[in-house]
Amino acid sequence: MKKIFITLAVISAFGWKVDAQTWDDTGDGWGSADEEQGTDGDYQYDQGSGGVAADFVDTTSNDSWGDDDGWGDDAGGYDYGSAGSDYVRSARPNAVARPYERFTGMPYDSASQLITYVEIVEVIVPDRFLDLGGNDYSVYDSLYARAINWMQKEFGKREAKQMIDAAGEDTEGKEGYTIRAYVTMPLKVQLNMYQTSDAGTLEFDMELRFKDERYRYKFENFVHVQPSYAGKKEADVTYMEYYLNAKKNIRGNDQILIACNTQVNKLIEGLKATCAATPFIDDDDW
Repeated sequence: MKKIFITLAVISAFGWKVDAQTWDDTGDGWGSADEEQGTDGDYQYDQGSGGVAADFVDTTSNDSWGDDDGWGDDAGGYDYGSAGSDYVRSARPNAVARPYERFTGMPYDSASQLITYVEIVEVIVPDRFLDLGGNDYSVYDSLYARAINWMQKEFGKREAKQMIDAAGEDTEGKEGYTIRAYVTMPLKVQLNMYQTSDAGTLEFDMELRFKDERYRYKFENFVHVQPSYAGKKEADVTYMEYYLNAKKNIRGNDQILIACNTQVNKLIEGLKATCAATPFIDDDDW
């Protein structure tokens, strides 16, 4: 019985060996020549057995893996097989701080070497207003009265009178009416978009001259006055022209100049709006 079992086992093993050799008749373990990939024009995976570098080069397919236009070409793209020798990473650009630009918005009179705001403004009454029976408000006395009203609303009646008295009598006025005043107002420095800070007071000479259909304003001799913090009784007085030319604390000086320019321009806008406003005509006044 044992001999029969051993004989059957030997025959089975011999048959398996013969079948295996018929499946791999090339002896390389990858399959027969008829079953080998590449006989129908597809990619041939058999690299050969020559053992030289040329035997490992794919020349049988039409794909782009081994040509000069693929991943490892010399004409374009990154060469992933060259350990990055053909690609040089660009260096980070150096961050260069822009130089600070000084504020240059102050109107400067080169003749007098003073910061001076001056303009002649025309006031034209619409014909329609006169046709409806309105009074001509472009005559000099009407413009003068409007300017007085603007000062009283802007600074207060008492303060406006004190400013006019402080300027003294106008001895040079030859034609029309003239308002001279020494204006004193708080100076507010804008620290950021939402915050301001008190920076003392701004003082300057204001002159308004009126003629029919026009007037001239002139603001000059600007002074920045701050309380003294060194124990002195006198306040610290600085002319605005100093801030224009000072070489130290440039940013701080520009803050004062910008604050001055902003507030004076607001005054000018208010004066122009008051003098150019068309009075209301009552329907019963015709």
